Amino acid sequence: TTLFRSGIILTVITVFFFLGSARSTLITAFSLPISLIGSFILLKLAGFSINIVSLLALSLAVGLLIDDAIVVIENIYRRMELGETSIVAADSGTREIQLAVLAITLVVLAVFVPVAMMSGTIGQFLKQFGLTVAFSMVISLFVALTIIPTLAAYFGGEGQHGTHHDFKPVSLYDKTLGRLVRGFDHFQTFLENSYEKLLRLTLKHTLVTVFATVVIFIFSIYSVTKVPSEFIPDDDSGEVTVTLETAPGTNLEGMNKIANLVDKIIVKNPEVEFSLYSVGNQYDEANKSTFYVKLKSERNISSLLFRDKLREQLKDFKESANPIVKKYDAIGGSLSAQPVTINLISTNPEVLENYALKLMEKMKADPRLKDVDSNFRPGKPELQVRVKPRAAKEYGINTKTIGLELRAQVEGFTPAKFRENGKEYDVRVRLEEAQRDLNTMYSLVYVPNVNRKLVRLVDVADAKLTSGPASIDRQDRGRFIQVSAGLAPGVGLSHVINDLVKTMESGEMKLPSEIRYSFAGEAENMNEMASSTVIALGFGVLFIYLILASLYESFITPVTILVSLPLALSGAFLGLYIMGKSMNMFAILGLFMLMGVAGKNGILLVDFTKQLMDEGLDRTQALIQAGKTRLRPILMTSFALIAGTLPIAIGMTAATKTRTSMGVAIIGGVIFSTVLTLVIVPALFTYIDRFRVWANQIGAKLTTTKNKQKIESEEDQEAVAVEVLNDPIIAK
Repeated sequence: TTLFRSGIILTVITVFFFLGSARSTLITAFSLPISLIGSFILLKLAGFSINIVSLLALSLAVGLLIDDAIVVIENIYRRMELGETSIVAADSGTREIQLAVLAITLVVLAVFVPVAMMSGTIGQFLKQFGLTVAFSMVISLFVALTIIPTLAAYFGGEGQHGTHHDFKPVSLYDKTLGRLVRGFDHFQTFLENSYEKLLRLTLKHTLVTVFATVVIFIFSIYSVTKVPSEFIPDDDSGEVTVTLETAPGTNLEGMNKIANLVDKIIVKNPEVEFSLYSVGNQYDEANKSTFYVKLKSERNISSLLFRDKLREQLKDFKESANPIVKKYDAIGGSLSAQPVTINLISTNPEVLENYALKLMEKMKADPRLKDVDSNFRPGKPELQVRVKPRAAKEYGINTKTIGLELRAQVEGFTPAKFRENGKEYDVRVRLEEAQRDLNTMYSLVYVPNVNRKLVRLVDVADAKLTSGPASIDRQDRGRFIQVSAGLAPGVGLSHVINDLVKTMESGEMKLPSEIRYSFAGEAENMNEMASSTVIALGFGVLFIYLILASLYESFITPVTILVSLPLALSGAFLGLYIMGKSMNMFAILGLFMLMGVAGKNGILLVDFTKQLMDEGLDRTQALIQAGKTRLRPILMTSFALIAGTLPIAIGMTAATKTRTSMGVAIIGGVIFSTVLTLVIVPALFTYIDRFRVWANQIGAKLTTTKNKQKIESEEDQEAVAVEVLNDPIIAK
């Protein structure tokens, strides 16, 4: 709700200052509730619910929903400033801009519809996100081309841009808010004149402009290597989980004493509101304890830093209780695991255990990793009985018989039931307690063979006292040991994962041939997110190109517009680097949003340039006039999107701070692409349009040659037919 209110208010204020008209601003703002309400109707029909993902999509779409209305109302308003009546301006202005508006909307749809088809964990998040944005954009297009022109025709008033030079303030509005509006109007005029001069300069030195833009792009793309990656950023929810685990065999009373000492340390912190802990779990493991710690809403430390502080306080329990401090996740599942999670898989248990212990020691030495642990536990001592195959064959004994006999002697069996007063009692038969210690009584144990004769167990099997694993976990037809670790504050998951991969694939810690590895939890989801994002972005670019090629009936012209896409992405990475944010799932959503809006500026410039060229202007003059005319709608839509995204980038509440990277990526990409697009697109258009003309000339020559050959062939056929018909014998 806060994001909605803030985004809508900032967007409307932006439109008001650019248009300087309360009527036009209200008409433009009227598109927002219609589009949002219509989106909820389509969400209901699609079977979606109102949740964090759908609301996040709509809060981001606020800047997009008003884009179409801004472009239409600005063009109508501009024609009214030129002297047309509101009705004529609404008709002609909408017709003039409708192709550009259609192209902008279809480009956004071309990005978000493929996004909704992504697979994996991130695909589940993005499905509803992509379709929600697509639904809202479809309704926004309908509103912009129908309702907005109608309202502008009858309630638009008169345009006033550029008419404030001799204005004399009379009312209170004129002396207060009106003064700001007039000042901003003069600033717009200054920007238009300055941009016209800059455009003339860049069109005279197009090669220098293109080269400078490429250098800036290369410099900004370097920041990609400096931006850390993770799946979901650490949220400041104020909830922390602590787990304790002592040696196997610890009883509940002993575990409770340790847990009570740890709880006293936790609650002494002034940031803690309360803590809860339980001893034991559903698997009857008395040596484990789990804590839930709730922090106060008003505190001077984040949850991430508090966890690091708590680790230092509990380091005295490291050897005895192995405390693990991590973020609390009410959902559970793989997302509740530590960020760094590696599964080591092998069919050789000994080699697997040895390598897992070496890897853990290596990870513990890395200061970037905290709470390094694994799921391997030595377990309790056990007596392993290994059968001698040849001796067992000679004595007529098999492993099944030995196993059943040893179980009967130690655990016992129930050969009968005792019934009394309508109740049944199992009668369990087993050895006495002193005789059940097979380690000391092993030489006295006898087992029956196939002939029901007793044979000494020492003659057919060897016994070895050892310790086995407390549990055996299997994956892909092999045993696996899971090694996990948390991250220190400010450390990127991607950098740690890359270093671990290098460690396991080369050097002293190279994996033995019997062991393979796979990532799980956040590390697995992050890798899946990266591959899915590349595929979705690739399809998005392809669909954008095909749509633009069909709209402009050219395979060459869309290249000019597509140049803005990499500029927007590089701006997003540069913004994340400057603000110290990570590349995560929310930042990926911001990249998709940028893909949809980055081509908007190029579409507005190229579309109007082509219209002016069709009317007879030469290429350079058409670019200059189109740039000056379209500067205001380009800046309006860009500032409106920035204003709508600003609350997300700021992170106004603790819950929204995890999504700040998305707002930073969008704002950085919009600013970077808008500034560079206004310069590079006109310069690049001169070369691409020349190539288009040259390609058309070559195609025309080839087509003319083929047509000429076809005409000559048809004339030859007609001449032969005439000769045949004129032959008297054939005619007869």
